[in-house]
Amino acid sequence: MTNKPVFSAQLEAQLRAGAPAIFIHSAEEARVDQLLIALQERLGLKRIHEWNLGHGWVDFTNKQPLSNPDSGTTELEHALLQLLDADLEQTLILIKGARLALENNRLAIARLKQLLNRIERGHAIGCSVILVSESVCIPASIESQVTLLPLPLPDREDIQALLAQADASGQLTLPGDLVDLAVSGLSGLTASEIGRLLRIVSLQTPVLTEQGLKTMLHEKEQIIAKSGVLALVRVDEAPDDIGGLEKLKHWLAQRAAIVSQLDKATRQGVKAPKGVLIAGMPGCGKSLTARVAASLFQLPLLRLDIGSLLGKYVGESEHNMRRALNMAEMVSPCILWVDELEKAFVGMGGGNASEVTARLLGYFLTWMQEKTGAVFVIATANDISALPPELLRKGRFDEIFYVGFPNAVEREHILKIHLRKARQPVDGLDLPELVQQCRDYCGADIENAVNEALANAFIAGSPLTQTHLAEAIQSTIPLRETLREQVGKYEELFEKLKLRPASEYQGLSVAQMIRMAADPNQVKREEVASNPDCPDDQLEKLAGDSQRSVVKAVYENPRCPERLLTMRINIAQNSPLYDVELLALACLNDNAPEDLLVRQVKDGQVARELRAKLAGRVKGPMLLQLLASDPEVEVRRGLASNPALPEVMQLQLLKDKDTSVVAALILNPSLASGAERQLLEHGDSSIKQAFAKRPELTEAEQQLLLKNADAALKIMLSLHPKLAHGVQLLLAKDPLQSVRLNLAGNPGLSKATQVVLAGDTYGAVKVALAKNPGLCLDDADQLSLKKYVLENRHLAGGFGVGVGGSLAGVFSWSGKTS
Repeated sequence: MTNKPVFSAQLEAQLRAGAPAIFIHSAEEARVDQLLIALQERLGLKRIHEWNLGHGWVDFTNKQPLSNPDSGTTELEHALLQLLDADLEQTLILIKGARLALENNRLAIARLKQLLNRIERGHAIGCSVILVSESVCIPASIESQVTLLPLPLPDREDIQALLAQADASGQLTLPGDLVDLAVSGLSGLTASEIGRLLRIVSLQTPVLTEQGLKTMLHEKEQIIAKSGVLALVRVDEAPDDIGGLEKLKHWLAQRAAIVSQLDKATRQGVKAPKGVLIAGMPGCGKSLTARVAASLFQLPLLRLDIGSLLGKYVGESEHNMRRALNMAEMVSPCILWVDELEKAFVGMGGGNASEVTARLLGYFLTWMQEKTGAVFVIATANDISALPPELLRKGRFDEIFYVGFPNAVEREHILKIHLRKARQPVDGLDLPELVQQCRDYCGADIENAVNEALANAFIAGSPLTQTHLAEAIQSTIPLRETLREQVGKYEELFEKLKLRPASEYQGLSVAQMIRMAADPNQVKREEVASNPDCPDDQLEKLAGDSQRSVVKAVYENPRCPERLLTMRINIAQNSPLYDVELLALACLNDNAPEDLLVRQVKDGQVARELRAKLAGRVKGPMLLQLLASDPEVEVRRGLASNPALPEVMQLQLLKDKDTSVVAALILNPSLASGAERQLLEHGDSSIKQAFAKRPELTEAEQQLLLKNADAALKIMLSLHPKLAHGVQLLLAKDPLQSVRLNLAGNPGLSKATQVVLAGDTYGAVKVALAKNPGLCLDDADQLSLKKYVLENRHLAGGFGVGVGGSLAGVFSWSGKTS
């Protein structure tokens, strides 16, 4: 049965029962007129008197005023006087705009009260006052005499009837496969709105199409938005647009599968999903999850504006709540997104709730428990402590999830998502380093940093680089820092309430770390102190731990905050808190402030051993320059091996008087090309020999080493495991027999080089080549070489190598020669 017959039956039953007044809660005055006309025919009513706020008494049939509107007697209190002598038998008195007419109008209320009393005394059957208004306002003095009947919006059967009527009249032809979509698109609208929307679509096309459905949806968005309490949200997001929250996404996907087969699931005893409450930190993906859920469920997303519920008139807030929830049920199946739920019920948890708030909560809880429409509720809340306990118990929502700050894996996903949306390649970016830099960032912080980096790159006229991203991240103040106390309270509460985490943690969650940081087991506290994702406030707490191993783990943590390191470095030597080992750990941490370290070094507060360790790892230009002029060779030697050493300082250290400094510089994996050229062109033989020991040498570097090389350097070069083919050929033709002999044992020789050495006039070279484990000559050449070795055994013996032995021990790449 449709809504219209049900409502008509209820209205007829109230009239037959002698209800003196019926309040029809509806804004559809034309639809109410149609219902009353049908009722007049069934009950045999004589007349319907109509009054409205604009014209006073009007003819019910044509709506024309029955008196001069300028007479000053159109107000309800004057109009009611005209009924004192009127015949009320078999009469309906229709008052439209009842709320505005009665609100703060004591005289009108009093005269209406007298009219109702008269009806009850002499016309109990066959006469009634029909009050119509878009919002409920029943004065207390007549409350007992008034029956409230909300006129429901057209249901699916009503809408199908309206569509059939439009099709039959030729207004809009409806293909059979689009009827269900059209019904869903029109759900939640009044009959007049549906009629107007069908006319709009028919002006574009005589036959309903996909484009017509889009027009219908767009117009529906505008109509729903006018209600002021609901908004139809367009959704473009997909599950891949959420970085992490895998447990929550998996749970939503399971519920979406139930909703998509709801009839089948219901037959098997599965209850329709009610909804989910997502609590947690601002900017961590709660709102995005609601939008993604709409995509997963393939349902319209209605957003309930909590702030718009609260009205200034008595009963208006409750009316707005009922209106929003009723509309959601009419639009169902749909998703109702209640954003910042705690704002609707603020104060409920502490017993400071107002009457309005209490009634809103009661109505919402009742609706959640008894709703019949397929409305899946997604409620989000930042401050879960502000929510009343009634909302948190099982049964209100199917599940309550907690969304915390993203872990390392999630931060990487979030970075990739925003770079992908900006059409920026991730190749060439050191993502793990960026992930560590934005440790305490929520998803919104990361998005903001990426946008800032893109803007800076655009202004500079260059492509996006690692530097742009790193600088943008550094300049962004994370949410955990700005809301430190509030965030800490949320995280402790999450652990206390045992809410279900939305993320799959690779290791420890923040809540687990908070609990373990207070554990009496020092091993667990050490685990927290060394965790790179440990929050700063917990690290500061653990820095004062009674166990030294825990404190050491704090200062060894690569994410130890600068503030904590500064406090340790500033401890004076004469203080009882001074600790050499902890000072060293603090100074060597990458987060240690460079300006403070420079001051400490200048003031002689840093020992030589610690300066040497610092020199090998610091990156700051001021400290690097200061240590480059350190009087201690050990310090300069450590600096020479520092991979962060800029080229200008490498060139400076090349002039160091101590050869060990230069030797350390040669082995630096980040040796600049300019410094290399200086070494190769102007260095003495010992320096070049040291350079020749580098495991990676380009062909150009080998060629430079070979230029003007003495015998020792040539022999050293001939033993290099990655000798370039061109250099091999040059050494294979070198006049020095010892060079060719050492080269013959190099396993990395090319076939062409081996052919040259196989024809060497020095017999020992052939013998060495024959024993080369990398021999790759043709079979005939190998047989010839083997025959030569057998015939010249005395040559092999002369070098301490038998025919069946190996030359590897003699000609190893160590700088030693035979």
